[in-house]
Amino acid sequence: MDNIRKIKYFLTCLLAVGLMSCSNDNDDITTGYEGILDDLSEEVNVTVQELWSTSPLTLDAKRTGALTKIQGYADNCLSDYFSTFLSGYDQTSENMEKADPILIYYRSAFDRVLEDIKNSSVEEGTVELWQLYNMGYVIKTSSGCFAIDISHRWAKELAPYIDFLCVTHNHADHYNKELIQAMFDLGKPVLSNYLQDESYEYTSKTPTDYTIGNFAIHTSITDHNNSGLSNFVTVFYIDCGEDTGNFTLIHTGDSNFKPEQFTNIASHVNVLIPRYAPNALTENNIIGTGLGQTLPDYVLLSHILELAHADTDSSRWSVEMALERASKINCEQTYVPMWGEKLVWKNGKLN
Repeated sequence: MDNIRKIKYFLTCLLAVGLMSCSNDNDDITTGYEGILDDLSEEVNVTVQELWSTSPLTLDAKRTGALTKIQGYADNCLSDYFSTFLSGYDQTSENMEKADPILIYYRSAFDRVLEDIKNSSVEEGTVELWQLYNMGYVIKTSSGCFAIDISHRWAKELAPYIDFLCVTHNHADHYNKELIQAMFDLGKPVLSNYLQDESYEYTSKTPTDYTIGNFAIHTSITDHNNSGLSNFVTVFYIDCGEDTGNFTLIHTGDSNFKPEQFTNIASHVNVLIPRYAPNALTENNIIGTGLGQTLPDYVLLSHILELAHADTDSSRWSVEMALERASKINCEQTYVPMWGEKLVWKNGKLN
């Protein structure tokens, strides 16, 4: 069976490359590979549904099995292939999505999140959080919806359904140009430290406080985890308002986790969203009771399976590495949500 899957993967990749040169006029062309593509899609969808039938909060055998399969899909997708997918014409990218297992999952996760955001009705006192891709999260309350670090090929489709967008820094795996432009076109706030000059009220290179609807946003400016990128990352600490019971979260982007730079956070937070740090478990530097530290109820470790990165030396962290790292974070309730998964904050805990 493994050899058959390898052959299917090889054939479907060849099909994707061939289709890259096709125009929209060739949408209905018969290739002879349709059956293989159908089988591939069915196989991946079974895996994805297995994953989504589990919870990020419980690492059981069913979840581990699904994650292992997804890791295998990701391992067969090279970074340059994924970059071609991101930059291709819409029809090209849609064809590639049919021919690569991890891209099938990538697209189905987006469609699931988008559909949920469009149709969910959030009860007062609760918060819904979706993990989209890499460090991208969408958060919806009874009074509004916002997103942080959305990097996805189809991200612009989110613009009508979110009230504001936060971008931690100017690296392509943390933003999507088309989504940003769509937000600007709709007159919706985009918070960053670089997108516009500082005459724009939502651009700031210094710690700043904002109020948008019921949301209170507080920013800190920190170094990136790569040397030489000083004051490059905006950390967002957000109080989601009284209608959520003042649910709070911190999203660190690719911060270097230097407590002295976390100047605009609270000593306690409900959910902390850090990246997998490449520099020796420095995530724990900001967890505690000291200056520039916070005590989280939950940690959602992110920046996993970033497909545009080539390997672990380029910060392409595997699921196995993420789960191992999560076990070392100084918060008992540390988890690794995957693309398309939703968590609900209710009665003081994540469900």
